[in-house]
Amino acid sequence: MKAQDVIQRIAAMEVRGGSAIGRAAVQALALTVAEYDGRNYDELRTRLQRAGEDLLRLTPVMATVVTATRAATQLLEDRVEAGASLEEIKTAFQTWGSTEVRRLEDRLDKLAAYGANIIQNGQTVITHSLSDSVLRILRAVARQRKNIQVIATESRPLLEGRRTLEAAAELGFSSQLIPDAAMASRVKDATVALVGADAILPSGAFANKTGTFLLALAARRFGVPLYVAAETTKLDPRAVEGHPPLLGDRAPEELTHGWTLPKGVTVWNRFFELTPGEFVEAYVTEEGLVGPGGVGAFRRKLIDMKAEIGARL
Repeated sequence: MKAQDVIQRIAAMEVRGGSAIGRAAVQALALTVAEYDGRNYDELRTRLQRAGEDLLRLTPVMATVVTATRAATQLLEDRVEAGASLEEIKTAFQTWGSTEVRRLEDRLDKLAAYGANIIQNGQTVITHSLSDSVLRILRAVARQRKNIQVIATESRPLLEGRRTLEAAAELGFSSQLIPDAAMASRVKDATVALVGADAILPSGAFANKTGTFLLALAARRFGVPLYVAAETTKLDPRAVEGHPPLLGDRAPEELTHGWTLPKGVTVWNRFFELTPGEFVEAYVTEEGLVGPGGVGAFRRKLIDMKAEIGARL
């Protein structure tokens, strides 16, 4: 598979969820360097930069993509400064790509173990959209032989909830699909609300599929705890630097489906939204649960993580 093949899969939304897209971004960036057959450092730098820009244009909200592109850029600059040859740079990127993907997978496995422990046998979990982190937790729950029910919203307009329930059904869980508009009515019958996150801000707020804030409000109203499954790679370095999150709007056609808009009618189709941290019972990370009182630690963790990345490369 070539770098552009990976990028096209992301563009076609064949890869979904911040965790999976982050791993795909690492793969695309490593392949970009591997495929370069020239002898000019500046040209290679430009190609890597363009690949990163393409990834960020397709997934502007994803913190995992930002982290991957910055790590790749830093790796290239460090290798060039060290006087490495182009072949040595390619080897370094091959090592980085495979190592980083394994590291990301390991984080998910650790997160899943912590997340599975908050879900008890016989409980009902309600979720929104499609999250690799949430699916990993459900798999860990299944390995513990717990019998649970999963309620998932349709997650319009792209209906990611169907894929969530396909995975839940394969695990043997009793599952139910509900329209997004019914989440307030059904959340009161759930024990736990569990969602993923595409980016976490220093304030403790998080970005996820539009509708998550509504679920959080409904969960608060009925006393259902909301857990957010997110690796520390979801900490958004841009937010720490003071930049607002890029939530992004999608095509109106996803809602209109060929319907001709009457005069004066517009379409608002924002795919992501922010949910304040005050609605979160705990963030489920690969390092354990972080409660509302520890949300400020996200900022410190990100600063430490950036220093770690710099030292590692």
